[in-house]
Amino acid sequence: MSERIRTHPGANLKDCLEAEGWSVNEFADRLEISRATASRLLNGRQGISPEVALALERIGWSNAEFWMRRQASYDLSVARNRAEGGAREYDDV
Repeated sequence: MSERIRTHPGANLKDCLEAEGWSVNEFADRLEISRATASRLLNGRQGISPEVALALERIGWSNAEFWMRRQASYDLSVARNRAEGGAREYDDV
């Protein structure tokens, strides 16, 4: 039986962004990444790299290890789902 795919970490970042009242541009500036990269992260089209995890830690959004585990958990759920031939709806972690 296929497990549901966990929510992309970008959804968590979006929640944090909204809680802070930041725009995508402000988020990108604070992380010192491009607006395009920020948009891809927030929309689940790009994973959290070690560099982004460190930037998130630098701005006080947990620690880099948390974000790397979060990304790895998402990636593993996607891989398991593919290996089982399933495509299920997304599920919050």
